Amino acid sequence: MTPPTAERTIDWQGHRGARGLLPENSIPAFLRALSYPEITTLELDVVISGDDRVIVSHDPFMEPEICSLPDGGDITDTIRLRSLTAAEIATYDCGQRRHPRFPEQQSRPASKPTLAAVFAAVDRYCLQQGRDLPRYNIELKYQVDWEPELVPGRQKFAELVLQDIANWGHPELVNLQCFDPPTLAVLHELAPEMPLAYLDEAPGEVAEKMKRLGFTPEIYSPWERGLTADIIGEARSLGMRVIPWTVNEVDRMRELLALGVDGIITDYPDRITLVKPR
Repeated sequence: MTPPTAERTIDWQGHRGARGLLPENSIPAFLRALSYPEITTLELDVVISGDDRVIVSHDPFMEPEICSLPDGGDITDTIRLRSLTAAEIATYDCGQRRHPRFPEQQSRPASKPTLAAVFAAVDRYCLQQGRDLPRYNIELKYQVDWEPELVPGRQKFAELVLQDIANWGHPELVNLQCFDPPTLAVLHELAPEMPLAYLDEAPGEVAEKMKRLGFTPEIYSPWERGLTADIIGEARSLGMRVIPWTVNEVDRMRELLALGVDGIITDYPDRITLVKPR
């Protein structure tokens, strides 16, 4: 029987930092997430620049909805991050346009940072605040039809991300995730000690999916819609922790905690204190 919420540790994760409050996948959003003591993990996405730097971004292109040209103008054509250097990417603003789906998000100047810059900024913040370093849940944004124009091959992508983590020096604080099972298999081969999360947009049939993958990752991370007690139980029977995404409604947070999830990924870390254990 799952213990009451108050008696178990919940891995609260700030989705893209704190997307509901500040521009997504930006250093200000990650630091804002860490201002909430309940947040134990920063969730973020990475792609690769033209000069093979690991860039924190949900998409492998400049999103017209949230980004502007270096001169402040609208983006009207596809601008591939893979065609730009990290320095060139930093000249685009992705924080001053108000996100239409997140009315509470405060606009401010923000660029797409490198993963190394995020590690460094968070290290400084935690030292200044006397806060323990968080964990990182890093998603490799790979789709086979994006290769090679938008992303490198799976092997190179994985190697570049793992090298940045090794250079930082705290691999024990990282898990990697992906929607692409072959990418998870590459990561498992390159770094068998690295915890992995199986991202799933269609929750269910967990055992069959792990059988096709060829190994069982440490974490099952399904879309919260459609997640049930039976699915959680199936994942648990395989030895997997269950951490759904992206849960923004307080009532749904309460419901999932009562079902026994091990963590919750949310755009709104400020809502965590509104969740009362039952």
